[in-house]
Amino acid sequence: MGYLQRIVNGGRVDREFALGARRADLVVHYGKAQKEVIELKLAQAPKALERGTRQVSEYAKRLGLKRGYLILFDREATAPWEERGAVEEMEVEGVTVVVVRA
Repeated sequence: MGYLQRIVNGGRVDREFALGARRADLVVHYGKAQKEVIELKLAQAPKALERGTRQVSEYAKRLGLKRGYLILFDREATAPWEERGAVEEMEVEGVTVVVVRA
């Protein structure tokens, strides 16, 4: 969290940001005009990708955004290095979801 705050540099990072009855893991604010929604998931959880992309899409729409981010963390030591750090974009219900594997 401290690392992300330094990157934002002058912006604000809200954790567990309330969006209706749900909460986004992180919402980053840059001034009044720019917001980014970030959802964090463990890759080992069943259907983490499917569930996470749907959540990001829902949160982005509630914030009036066309893009959101899903970061999937893989704690398995056997996870191939080719997959770690991979970035892909998906279209989910009219929202571009950027999936980052870490």
